[in-house]
Amino acid sequence: MSYGLVDGKVVSPEGCELNVAHHCNLGCASCSHLSPVFRRSLIATETAARDLSLLARSFRARFVKVLGGEPLLHPELVPLLGLVRDSGIAPHTTVCTNGLLLPRMRDNFWAAVDEVEISVYPDRELPEEKMAGVRAYADKHGVRLTLAYYSHFRYSYAERGTEDDGLVRHIYDTCQIAHVWRCHTLYEGHFFKCPQSVFLPQVLEGAGDPMADGLRLSDAPDFPERLLAYLRSPKPLRACRNCLGSAGLRMAHQQRNRRDFRELQDHTTEELTDRQYLRLLDERPDADDGCAVGDRDAWRERLAEQSPAAVAASAHTGADRPAPSDESGRRAQSARYAQGKRF
Repeated sequence: MSYGLVDGKVVSPEGCELNVAHHCNLGCASCSHLSPVFRRSLIATETAARDLSLLARSFRARFVKVLGGEPLLHPELVPLLGLVRDSGIAPHTTVCTNGLLLPRMRDNFWAAVDEVEISVYPDRELPEEKMAGVRAYADKHGVRLTLAYYSHFRYSYAERGTEDDGLVRHIYDTCQIAHVWRCHTLYEGHFFKCPQSVFLPQVLEGAGDPMADGLRLSDAPDFPERLLAYLRSPKPLRACRNCLGSAGLRMAHQQRNRRDFRELQDHTTEELTDRQYLRLLDERPDADDGCAVGDRDAWRERLAEQSPAAVAASAHTGADRPAPSDESGRRAQSARYAQGKRF
């Protein structure tokens, strides 16, 4: 299903993302939003109100994802969720979180959301008694809980990039983030096709204007047509020179600190591209990325199979190969992205 123009508004078959906190309380290796390198950074409620109101005049989606970074770090999260709902952009609001701060959330938070997606990482799982409290709040307010258990990540970008136009095009054409999950991002008065196109230029030296890959929001009569043309454009973005799209090599999950987060990505695009998976994406655009499962027991089995030596090797070489797609992985991917999840 593609985009359409209905009653003067662009209609998306997927969603839109609003990043409310760019920093995070974790340092996951190869975080696709580069949160570990951002210092404390929060969206202002005034900015969110302005952008949501302006976009709502020209855009409709199935859901809005509120995320980060870690969105639960924002002290004004509940008012922000109210702004999302009141904008009318979408009938469904999802908060995407690592879940560690969920036990602090009370009735006003749960009343403001339709779904909470939790990304669970090794050694960062909530204790069962705290998770029981989270489930109780969700049940009380009719909020759907979706859990994805991560054992791996894929490299999201390469510091040194590439000058190979063919490779850039191949990565862009198979990018699930832009074309399958459609993680379109609202940021500082602009609409972006993907989050990497706004966050990478803020980190990489010499990357230029961080707004260059976006479309400035406008209330001009022709803005819906320009937005539709932007979303349908087959032209790779400037950030695609460094972004790996969906085709980065797979690595065992690990936590990194701010100082050494970028060291893992200090390679060329050619070095960090999983050519085998890139070819699979040609055939199956929605292929499972082998990073998460939706079943906790299957997740623990995966983790038990990872020796410390294998984890260390993948951290330095990116040599870990993609696991064969299985039904559990597809279910997890469907859960993460049917209502929207980016990692």
